[in-house]
Amino acid sequence: MRRPWFVPVIALILAAGPGFALLGSQGAGVQSVPSQDYAALIGEPPRPGSDAAKADLAILVWLQRIRTPGAVRRAETEVSLHIGIFSEVTGKDLTSGPFPRTRALAEELQKDLRQVTGPLKQRFARPRPYDAFHQIKPAIQLETSYSYPSGHACWGSAEATLLGVLQPERREAILERGLMVGYDRVLGGVHYPSDVDAGQALGPAFAQAWMAVPAHHRRLEEAKAEW
Repeated sequence: MRRPWFVPVIALILAAGPGFALLGSQGAGVQSVPSQDYAALIGEPPRPGSDAAKADLAILVWLQRIRTPGAVRRAETEVSLHIGIFSEVTGKDLTSGPFPRTRALAEELQKDLRQVTGPLKQRFARPRPYDAFHQIKPAIQLETSYSYPSGHACWGSAEATLLGVLQPERREAILERGLMVGYDRVLGGVHYPSDVDAGQALGPAFAQAWMAVPAHHRRLEEAKAEW
């Protein structure tokens, strides 16, 4: 799912709204997910002053200069995370439609994800780009948490992995929509590209392990009946 940054950047610039066309219970809980070193999976963020960190900043500055009002509006709708973000690409009303099991499963996945991304943010303690560089002017709501990894990118790719199992015939479109949630955090000026890259590596890995937990897998099979 990870790709060179120029591909999604071109896509999100052209995408003016949610109908864009892309290029190219506590229950078992997170404690029951098979043990995995997620910090090792995503690695360290770029060191300040390194070539990778300079590239991160250059992309942010460039997007800040060319982002469109339509793309910013889309990014604003993704600040508050909810499964309805995927309604258009699934062709289903996931906000108020007859999908209670799907919504409950998605909410539990989101809750368990936070138990992983929260400690990782504290561990790496990377300042947000607008806190580190005065030239970065965010276009969407500011965050008080640390920057690495991106929780939104992690959520988007994890929930897309879940929904792709429930609606395999639209899996590719669902996965692309999940990736866009992360890309829009860079467009909005609240994350570095490398934050998003890390979140998009973590999200699917966590989701696959989470869905393999017997209690979650059983509920996933039950949710399939809604589709």
